[in-house]
Amino acid sequence: MNCEECRELIDPYIDNELDVSATILLKSHLRECPQCRPLLESRKALQTLLKRPELQFEIPDTLRGKIRSALPDATVRAQHRSRTRSIIPWVFVPFALAAALAVVLAILKPGGIPDRSRTNALAEEVISSHVRSLLATHLLDVPSTDQHTVKPWFDGKLKFSPPVQDFAEHGFRLIGGRLDYLDGREVAAVVYQRNKHIINLFIWPSESAPSAAAKGFTKDGFNVLHWESDGFEFWAVSDVNAADLKAFATLELNQS
Repeated sequence: MNCEECRELIDPYIDNELDVSATILLKSHLRECPQCRPLLESRKALQTLLKRPELQFEIPDTLRGKIRSALPDATVRAQHRSRTRSIIPWVFVPFALAAALAVVLAILKPGGIPDRSRTNALAEEVISSHVRSLLATHLLDVPSTDQHTVKPWFDGKLKFSPPVQDFAEHGFRLIGGRLDYLDGREVAAVVYQRNKHIINLFIWPSESAPSAAAKGFTKDGFNVLHWESDGFEFWAVSDVNAADLKAFATLELNQS
């Protein structure tokens, strides 16, 4: 399935109108395509917003009266009375849709209402990239325990210079780095080892100026922490326990 086919099937997928085979193909494409996943999340957000009570509109009785009085006779008015209830609400649909879209745009706009659906989707994408790096044996592009080797390696390969630290004395040993692709962009993946566990730390420039405290996610046996500091966005993911990952994030934050 390509992106064009996927976009055509997003709406029937959300409405549970696809057969099993089409659903499987669509889900498979969404897992692998960073361009189509945000579209799915935005459609889900719009669907949720349209169900909110403040976006439901009741037709005023005065409007019903004006419509009835404009009809040619009582017979026609009777015929149209039942239709009015079903037809007229659609007059208000564009206004409700516009309001919902305005909220969606506010959510997606940097600095606007926090986009929880995007954050959750990104957490899943981070976990998927972590798993792929382990299964595909493409964990490292630059294997090194020296931060002064790993950090310069990213120069010229990315449009930013990610911070790279080694916390071996605290039990989090730097083992290298690689390029990865998340949230529709190239990012730095700095890789650490905690005993036999791997920690992927994904880094890219933040779109919002202020720093943000670490927020945790847990899914499918993996722990994820997300924070922003010094103009960068950080996503740490591993199967280490939550306390160890938090200790690692604290070390990173103290270096910022």
